[in-house]
Amino acid sequence: MMRIPCTIAAVFLLALLAGQACADVERQQEENLVPIAFSAVVSGDMPLTRAAHEIGDDATLQANGFGVFACYTGLHKYSESDANASFMYDQKVEWSAANSHWVYEPLKYWPNGEGEATSVTGENPHYVSFFAYAPYSDGSNPCIPSYILEQEKGNPWIMYRLSDDPADQVDLLYAQPLLDQTKPQIGSKLEFTFKHALACVGENVTISSTATGTGFEVRLKEVKIDYTLTSKGRLVLWNRGAANWSVVQSEDVVTTRSLTLLSNGSASLPKTFEGNGIFCIPVEASGYPQKATIHVTYVVVYDDTSIAPVERSASKELSLKGLLQEGKKLDINVNLTNI
Repeated sequence: MMRIPCTIAAVFLLALLAGQACADVERQQEENLVPIAFSAVVSGDMPLTRAAHEIGDDATLQANGFGVFACYTGLHKYSESDANASFMYDQKVEWSAANSHWVYEPLKYWPNGEGEATSVTGENPHYVSFFAYAPYSDGSNPCIPSYILEQEKGNPWIMYRLSDDPADQVDLLYAQPLLDQTKPQIGSKLEFTFKHALACVGENVTISSTATGTGFEVRLKEVKIDYTLTSKGRLVLWNRGAANWSVVQSEDVVTTRSLTLLSNGSASLPKTFEGNGIFCIPVEASGYPQKATIHVTYVVVYDDTSIAPVERSASKELSLKGLLQEGKKLDINVNLTNI
């Protein structure tokens, strides 16, 4: 007897839940609501480097998520508007492995437009433009620390800084913008195509020698590279299919990074050092060139053991101007000629 009220209460609760679900569906149908949904792919350009935070395929994009800025411009297209990204502001979009699709919250719905409904939207549709980047950052990522303010008007942008430690460098991708989108059929998704925004230098460094002669061997002892690179930049998310970079000329415009590839070693020539790429911003400010200076110490060892080995050093500065391209890696080849 005591269990009957509990059973009744349980049934009553289920009925309430079912009623609410039906009410939500009816409300969506009545108000003609269509949720905004996303899909995303990484374009087929080659991965840049073996960095731990590289995003080289759809799986790593799904593991990192992406951020979305969306500008609602009403009856006017994006090019005709002083827009701000208040419709979606650095909205985190995550991959749901359980459901195999991208999710975010709170859910946003398409504007219905104005006038008599034609198909799913009004005869005068309202426009929304979407911009995206990856990996997602809430501002706590030191490489992606800030972005346009929500109330600021203009093309959405994010700030990118080179990592102080090459071991902690972070990849950066941008999507081609989806401008002037209008309410679609329910079930439709906006697809972002992501591309690499950064360049990579020194993924492979090869030291060789074309010096001729017999009776000796050249062995590498030390190899070091000092980079001078643009320290930070704004990646403007409005673009024409290529990364839209601008240099920020405050504080230190350039920064230095030193990388030791070999220390107190003994390596035969030719020798290639692999997997040491440094992410860099493929733009430089006037008067602040990007460059790489390679320092090599080698030992000439003679077949005649009565002749003592000779240790020599050489340095070469390489200008990177015009050589750094987004989504591409720049290898370094050094030829020792004066042995």
